[in-house]
Amino acid sequence: MNENLSTISSFVKAEAVSNNGMVATKDKLSTEAGLQMLELGGNAVDAGVAACLAVGVVEPESSGIGGGGYMTFQVGNEGGVIGFPMKGPLSGKPDMYELTGESSVGSFGWAGVKNDENIHGYKSIAVPGCIAGLLEAHNRFGKIPLSKVVAPAVKLAREGFYPEWFTLYKFASLTSMLLRYEELGNTFMPSGSLPFGGIDGPFNLKQTNLANILESIGKGGTDAFYRGEITEHIIKDIKSNDGILTMEDFDQYKPFYWDKGIEFKYRDKIIRVPKFASAGITSAMTLKTLNGFDISKLGHNSTEMLHTYISSARMAYEDRFEYVADPEFADVPWNGLISDGYIEKRQKQIQDNAPQSYKPGNPWIEEGREPKFVLESSQPRPDSGTTHLGVIDGEGNAVSITNTIMSGFGSGIIPKNTGIVMNNGMMWYDPTPNRVNSIASGKFPLNNMTPALVIGKNGVEISVGASGGRRITNCVTSLIVKMIDFGMTPQTAIDAPRIDCSSSSTDVSPNLDSNVIKELKEKGHDIRILGEGYTQTGFAKFASPVAITKYGNEFRGGVDTFHSAHAEGLKK
Repeated sequence: MNENLSTISSFVKAEAVSNNGMVATKDKLSTEAGLQMLELGGNAVDAGVAACLAVGVVEPESSGIGGGGYMTFQVGNEGGVIGFPMKGPLSGKPDMYELTGESSVGSFGWAGVKNDENIHGYKSIAVPGCIAGLLEAHNRFGKIPLSKVVAPAVKLAREGFYPEWFTLYKFASLTSMLLRYEELGNTFMPSGSLPFGGIDGPFNLKQTNLANILESIGKGGTDAFYRGEITEHIIKDIKSNDGILTMEDFDQYKPFYWDKGIEFKYRDKIIRVPKFASAGITSAMTLKTLNGFDISKLGHNSTEMLHTYISSARMAYEDRFEYVADPEFADVPWNGLISDGYIEKRQKQIQDNAPQSYKPGNPWIEEGREPKFVLESSQPRPDSGTTHLGVIDGEGNAVSITNTIMSGFGSGIIPKNTGIVMNNGMMWYDPTPNRVNSIASGKFPLNNMTPALVIGKNGVEISVGASGGRRITNCVTSLIVKMIDFGMTPQTAIDAPRIDCSSSSTDVSPNLDSNVIKELKEKGHDIRILGEGYTQTGFAKFASPVAITKYGNEFRGGVDTFHSAHAEGLKK
């Protein structure tokens, strides 16, 4: 092993351990916000909501109240998923963007759009769901008053925080956005330069406008954001700049509440993930296919084990892009895709060698019907951004939350005097009309989030999820495999060599055994090693995970080593 690879493999974070509960997020300050709620007697939902709001303050390039996501939860005997993804405007139309004729542009790989209006700027903004979803969860299950849950985020925004290395790295990588959009630049480059500290000490980054908005939400709840003065400020600025969001878009937004969500058996556990146009069903298909193989006997990251995993994941991806979309706008074989009969057929298609290309299957047979109508598939490429966090409290209540503003700094738009970084959720749609994920009025786009809970005979055992666009689902499913099939603890699982099947090639960590890489290539897999050449930091471009386990009274937390992420247990 050369010196660079040795350094990569040996640089790890210590695993957090506790006997009273655990919070793991993408920043120490947001983890502390969650712990504060537990210390006040709150539960996992209180802690999760507080941490999610706080991380939006300290990780504004990736998440915030201008975005949307999912919360997979278990509180007492009640478990399910609250969905709050971003939603397309009511006035959205399939041909709302002028196409340039380019077949694939941008980080998402859709057809080119004039002036990249679907990628950044006012026309890229979808209806945010974050506040609706988080407050739905708090209204149902929270124990602490909302004003106290919001307080840590308000304090961080008003009094400021010192940006850490990862935030500064992300800010620097997004300098073009900060310079392009005045309000964004004024907020995060307040002195005309990036918020690095100097000889006189660290830079204290304050967001006073955002603090005021968060405080108003703490007092007025959902209506304050979706039906009040805040809404009027947002819409006024968007409309004056040729955006298409309206007050009606905000007023009509409602989060989803799915009792149980998608639940399926993996080994002797129950896995719970979100339903419909998320990556939950893709994760379910991947793991259900793996259920047909005793991969623990094959050995962790052995050639045969990885061949089986890659084949399962790639077939799930092909079905995802062929069929999965908002069920209000596409006929989707939801039951067929995860039916035992269909999964058995997919298992039998895994042979000794990889095919030249993986193809979607025919799940309509298991549904006993033909599709009502068929739309052309949409095949995007990977995106970036998003945050993830997890909480398991001392009573065994748990949340797994993924929230995003889409790509770095979302649309780049902060409506004047609000401090809210608005999403670029319209980037999720295929801008070419008449496809399964094309734009339509009030449609939810297909997204990549898959926050998961693993439930054993004594309750929740694992809360796991990741940020990182299309790479999320393989990250989550592979971590579940590592922790269940191979008995790894969270940090060990996270730091083990990675694999991702969401690109045209199968991407692997540089510290994966070279003989295994050679043998996978011999089996027909197109393997790409994501080493130092793929990012200036030298950190491979994989999804960024968070995981917590609870076995008995022992809680363990692990987070992405190459991130400012932080896991910490409750101390009593």
